[in-house]
Amino acid sequence: MKLGKTSHSVYKIRYHIVAVVAAVKYRKALLSKEVEDCIKEILKGISERYEIVIDEVGFDQNHVHIF
Repeated sequence: MKLGKTSHSVYKIRYHIVAVVAAVKYRKALLSKEVEDCIKEILKGISERYEIVIDEVGFDQNHVHIF
C-alpha cells in the first residue's frame, strides 16, 4: 500500500471493518462459498470504483472482516 502525500504531510490510513451477517445469538453458518465469492466480487467493484485498496477479506461463520 502506497503512502498518501500532501504538501505538508505523509499518511497511511487503514481500517478494519467487521460486518455481522446474522444475529450472534443463533450462531448459524450463513456464509457459503458462493456467498463469499459474491461478496469478494462486490468489494472488487467498490475498490475499483472508489479507488481504494482492500488488502484482505476474511470470512467466518456469520461475519466478514475487511482490511
